[in-house]
Amino acid sequence: MGESRGALREFYDGQYRRAKGKGECPNTKAAVLIDGKGAGSIFYLCQTEKCDVHNRVTRYQPTPQEQAQRKKEALAERVEKLSRVRVLEAISKKLPEVLSRPDLEMVALDYFRRLGHDNHRRLSKLYAWEEKKSKTSWGAETVDYEKIATGVVQKMTAADVHRFLVVCALVSDLYCPGYNPGQSLSKDSNLARTATHYKVDIACASAAAKTELSETAKGPHKVDSKGKRRAKPTTQKRKRR
Repeated sequence: MGESRGALREFYDGQYRRAKGKGECPNTKAAVLIDGKGAGSIFYLCQTEKCDVHNRVTRYQPTPQEQAQRKKEALAERVEKLSRVRVLEAISKKLPEVLSRPDLEMVALDYFRRLGHDNHRRLSKLYAWEEKKSKTSWGAETVDYEKIATGVVQKMTAADVHRFLVVCALVSDLYCPGYNPGQSLSKDSNLARTATHYKVDIACASAAAKTELSETAKGPHKVDSKGKRRAKPTTQKRKRR
């Protein structure tokens, strides 16, 4: 909450008493609610401790024991946060130039976990993982992609894990926005820049995809050695003599 005139100040619960309206006492001031339900609405408050009008209204004051407990909890939180920072700093100084196998797997699986369900499905399809369903704690059946990825990554070679990390960084660019599904891949995307780096022709891939899907839409046809479609042979019934 803040004052409507002069420098703005913020007041919190317990630092003021609500007034019923303007002029309820000489010390009543207008304020604006800036958070929670009714944000932006104007109300009136009084901050005078010994106000003849509002002194009858009590406000909550924590006991000394409660104040001590809050300080103890706040200190414990600061200690926990700082200790975690110190642990991370110590680990960062001991990391080798080449990641160990446990570190490599941890990074790959943690990255995978953060990609989200849709990207998990895309990666599963890309790698042709067997999507076995398992029961959840609430009785439903679902595909646990994290469990599948854990088993797969643990069997990968170090080189394959490195490749898996790159693919994880690129898979989100497979998403096509629903408002413009035919939108071309952005040149600034990771997928486009990586394709350029490895000399992958995006235009050629696009043309091949168009041809493949067009052929699928026309139905199954045989293809000759030169890649040209051959018409499906017609069979004629033999006439009886």
